[in-house]
Amino acid sequence: MELAQDGLSESSHYTLGEQAHIIGENESAARGTSIISEDDREGYHNRILLCPTDHTKIDSDEVSWPVEKLHVTKSRHELWVRETLGDSADLKLVAIQVAVTSIIDAAVELCRLQEWKNWTSFALPPDPSWDTTFPNMVIEFSQRVYAAIWPEEFEELKRATTTLSILLKRAIFSLMEHNERRGERYYAVRFYKSGDSDNPHYHEDVKRYDNWMSSCSILIRQATSAANWFADVVRRDINPMFFAERGKFMIIETAGITFFSNLPKFSEDEKAGLPGSLLEAES
Repeated sequence: MELAQDGLSESSHYTLGEQAHIIGENESAARGTSIISEDDREGYHNRILLCPTDHTKIDSDEVSWPVEKLHVTKSRHELWVRETLGDSADLKLVAIQVAVTSIIDAAVELCRLQEWKNWTSFALPPDPSWDTTFPNMVIEFSQRVYAAIWPEEFEELKRATTTLSILLKRAIFSLMEHNERRGERYYAVRFYKSGDSDNPHYHEDVKRYDNWMSSCSILIRQATSAANWFADVVRRDINPMFFAERGKFMIIETAGITFFSNLPKFSEDEKAGLPGSLLEAES
């Protein structure tokens, strides 16, 4: 491993930590429930160096230390080691790693990738609601993407991340067009209802409300397609274990009383035109 050495080495250096599994080495281990094969569980990408105390603490608290958080922790520490302890650190490589990993970390946190199925389920009809902190998080992510310094070799990651930023912001802004706050959540307002009095434009307003809900649903599906594209590129170019345990981003939709799962993805032709077509529409 990059941050470990042979425990039997006779040199003056000695091991300071334990090589722990991020996804458990078997189904019964901490964080062991996964589609990842036994060979992949033993690979470098699924290992993290921990002191014995932290190893015990992390394995006993899977809620606070999910797989994705451990991957982020590992990446940050490896970057610190290369930058701080390396005898001949490649500053250009370090700069690239900082630029790329920081935007990936921001996407996980600010786009709520770990909670994607949960928040989208609440935001989709028939009774949409969403957390009051989420709009500001999406705006912050958009600003970070706009200000990011993108290495040339990660052009597709730039396009996928920019697409995710634009479509997620559009989805949230669309939801915010008709809402009311109750405590820590926003709820969609059925504006065709006019309280105790009759609404002379009831039928027109019902149609307008349905069109608005349909538009919100389409934008959430498009944002989910962008999240899947983003994750695919990260797994291919950066970290094969990125969201490997959780899998693809899905949404739960309704048709009457029936619930069904949907796995939105862009086609290769659609990806080729993104985010250019979105940026043209905003100009």
